[in-house]
Amino acid sequence: MMGQTAFTVMIAVFWLAELAFGSLVVYWFVTQGFDDDSGSLSAVTPLEDRSYTMQSLAMWAAFFVILVAGILLAS
Repeated sequence: MMGQTAFTVMIAVFWLAELAFGSLVVYWFVTQGFDDDSGSLSAVTPLEDRSYTMQSLAMWAAFFVILVAGILLAS
């Protein structure tokens, strides 16, 4: 059996890991995913247009806000 303190610590570590991973994904999207509007030739081609990237990030943010709200309201 696991104690309540150990369980609480595991949940906190899980949420910190999720936050770190989410931050890494957002950083990657912001630095690599935006289209370059300057028209200069670059060795790195952007993955998608800026509006698609922002829409995708907004959808993920809304998902996690709803998830956290659901968890807080259920407890």
